[in-house]
Amino acid sequence: MSHATMVSGICAVLLTASCQDATAPVQPLASNDPIAQLKSGKLVVRVVWDGRGVPDKRVEVLELHLTGTTDEAGYAKFELPAGDHIVRAYDINRGGPAMLYIDTKVTIMAGKEVRIEVLDCLPCV
Repeated sequence: MSHATMVSGICAVLLTASCQDATAPVQPLASNDPIAQLKSGKLVVRVVWDGRGVPDKRVEVLELHLTGTTDEAGYAKFELPAGDHIVRAYDINRGGPAMLYIDTKVTIMAGKEVRIEVLDCLPCV
C-alpha cells in the first residue's frame, strides 16, 4: 500500500469520526443523577386556548435538539441544564395565517422550575 493511500484512508476515518461526534444530539439530563440535578432545572411549557390546554403541539428546545409533544392538558415538560435556551412551539395560530412557530427565550436556574404559556387561537385556523 502506498504512503498516499494510507494517509488518505487515515484522514477519511478521522474525518468520519469527528463528524459523527459533532452531530450527535445532546441527551437530556438523567433525573436520577444527583450531580446533574444540581446543575439543571425544569421547564414546563403549556399551550393554551381559552383557558384550556391544547394537546399534540410540538415543542422543541432548540440548542439541545430536545422535542416533546403537549399532553392532553397542554403540557410539555423538560429537564434542562441551567442557562439560556430558546423554546419553539410549532403550528401556533394567532389570527390571520398560521405561524410556523413561536420562539420564547427562557433562563433556567439550577434547582428551579420555569413555567411558560404559549397562547394558541383554535378558531383562528
